Amino acid sequence: MAVAFIVLAAILGGDEQGEPFTVPYGETMTAAEYDAIGEGEDQVEVLERLGKSGRPERLTEDFVLVLFPPHSEDVVCSYWQFSDQQEIFARLCFDRSDGELVEKLDANVHDGLEGDGDVISA
Repeated sequence: MAVAFIVLAAILGGDEQGEPFTVPYGETMTAAEYDAIGEGEDQVEVLERLGKSGRPERLTEDFVLVLFPPHSEDVVCSYWQFSDQQEIFARLCFDRSDGELVEKLDANVHDGLEGDGDVISA
C-alpha cells in the first residue's frame, strides 16, 4: 500500500523544483512516426502501432495545450512530444463515435502552430 501511495504522489506531485511530472505511459513519438499517421486511421490501430497511448488532455501541461486551437466536444485528443525534436508537440484527435483520426496537428513551443496544421476533417 505504501508503494502505491509513493508512486501516486510521484505521478501527481512532480518534484519540489517545479519540473513537469511524468506519467507512467508513453507520450513521445518520432517525427517519422507522426508523418506515417494518416487520414481516417482508427485510434486503436494508431496507438497499437506507436505502442503508447499519448497524454490525455487532463494530464497535459498548460504550456502544451495553448499551442493548439480549441477542438470540438465530438473528439478525444491525445498529446505527444517528439522524441527526436524536443521542442515539437503534436495533438491527435479521434472522432468519439467511430474512432477515426479527424485532426493531426503539430506545434513548436517557440513558433506556435506549424503552418496550417493538418486538419483532416471538420
